Amino acid sequence: MGSEPDTGIEGVANASSVGVRARSHWLRNVLLVVVAVIVIFLAVAVGSYVFRPQPGARSIGAAAGAFEATTTTVLTPRAFTLPPAGVYRATGSGFERIAVPPDTIHDSNIMPVSVSYLPGGCWRWHLDYSTAHWHEYDFCPHDGRLLLERQQNSLTWDFGLTSVANLARFTCDPPSPIVVESPRPGEVFAHRCAGTNTAVSGTSTAAGSVTIVGIRDVRVGGHSVQAIEMTRHQTISGGQSGTLDETWCFATATGMPLTESRAYHLTTSSSIGDIAYTEIGSWHLDSMVPAVSGGEVP
Repeated sequence: MGSEPDTGIEGVANASSVGVRARSHWLRNVLLVVVAVIVIFLAVAVGSYVFRPQPGARSIGAAAGAFEATTTTVLTPRAFTLPPAGVYRATGSGFERIAVPPDTIHDSNIMPVSVSYLPGGCWRWHLDYSTAHWHEYDFCPHDGRLLLERQQNSLTWDFGLTSVANLARFTCDPPSPIVVESPRPGEVFAHRCAGTNTAVSGTSTAAGSVTIVGIRDVRVGGHSVQAIEMTRHQTISGGQSGTLDETWCFATATGMPLTESRAYHLTTSSSIGDIAYTEIGSWHLDSMVPAVSGGEVP
């Protein structure tokens, strides 16, 4: 019997099969490389997030360097005695926390406090909770009262491969009273502050009441200082929503903040849903004498 003719089909089939196997092998290698790159990226991202350094205390020296760049000369008459300009030391504790992505920043035990002078008998009070978080107030005298007219704060979140910083600037009208003549326990004052956040769209408004608790003595650096104690409750709306609750003690002679405790509960809308923010903490001034003195009061 004769053999069947070779048509070449088997060779073509074998070649095709080899080609398919080669392409499959190539695709499998590409997929493996892509998966490996994704795994490495995720490992780096998670590692940089988990092992990122936490914010530390801002040193008195660093605060003094920033303070020296401020203006500490008063050129206009003033109705209140000014606290000495300079950098003070406060002791406290607290934290700032967000829910998404979950993160917590702890306040430092030692917190520098700076006082610098502004025109019109006003002065600026600045406190560094840590190297990632600070808050400051502008106090001004008006009609026998010392008022909080402006405030701003900054907070930076480090997520490893990226960071998010927010600077909030608020102007108060009516301003919050700090020191009032003949304060009466239970006396209530309304106040309202409106402003913007660099990391949150829209205008935010914080409105509420200040309630006088009374006059009491506060121990500061082993000395007794007469203070006016007050609570401040605010509801915030607009770009953010939530409540701000604070208890303050201010020196009656100057308005210098002596102690403060705070509890903030805020919600911010985002593309991934509402993000909850919580801030709890307290601090007290260690001395009425600045650790680093500033300009002289004229």
